Amino acid sequence: MNLYNYFIIGFIIGGIGTCIGGLLSIIIKDPSDKVVSCLLNFAAGIMLSIISFDLMPKAYEISGFFIVTLGLCIGLFAVFFAEEAIPSSKLKNYCGRKLKFLKMSMMIMISIGLHNFPEGVAIGSSYVYSKEIGLKLGILIAAHDIPEGMSVGVPLIMAGASPLNVILLTLLTGIPTAFGTVIGAALGNISNFFIGFCLSAAASSMLYVTASQLIPEASILHKGKLSSVFLLIGFICGCYLTIVA
Repeated sequence: MNLYNYFIIGFIIGGIGTCIGGLLSIIIKDPSDKVVSCLLNFAAGIMLSIISFDLMPKAYEISGFFIVTLGLCIGLFAVFFAEEAIPSSKLKNYCGRKLKFLKMSMMIMISIGLHNFPEGVAIGSSYVYSKEIGLKLGILIAAHDIPEGMSVGVPLIMAGASPLNVILLTLLTGIPTAFGTVIGAALGNISNFFIGFCLSAAASSMLYVTASQLIPEASILHKGKLSSVFLLIGFICGCYLTIVA
């Protein structure tokens, strides 16, 4: 199989889960502040569990404290840079609350992209070793990405993005997975230090978005206990997905 085919496989696997999540976001038409608060906290719970029980343990296991610490720092600085690089002046159609949700969605896309790249490497290297293992891992990762797609889609819906744009943007999150799959297939067992670095950088960016945007915005929209319950539900769902994968 040539590298182009690996790119297509990685793009499909990386994009289908988040695209399904985007479609689920579209189904929720004109949600109330209470519903949006619950969904944002659900997405935050998912992301916190992925950081705590998937990304960080795996990163420490394969690369050690120094590389993980370096990845955490670089990931945070990268997301700071990306946040400043968002061209607010070119988003004139969005203002106030809509602009806030649009920026939130962009930051989540960046953090998920950092997360998806090492996943793609894992898919590519596994597929070279065994097609069955590679396919199974791809299916699990696609299922894993559905709630992440919702975390991108819900803010886009709140920002007033069209359903087509929601689908396209959530689908585009599959591009880092595609490139990762090509690299994994081309280089086979890539350095564990590199994989650990990518995982910890993704964890750091996801933690920043979760702590500074998702949870605070959910609290502003609705201060009731139901929203906090959805944070726990999301956390439990993320733990389950981590155990299954």
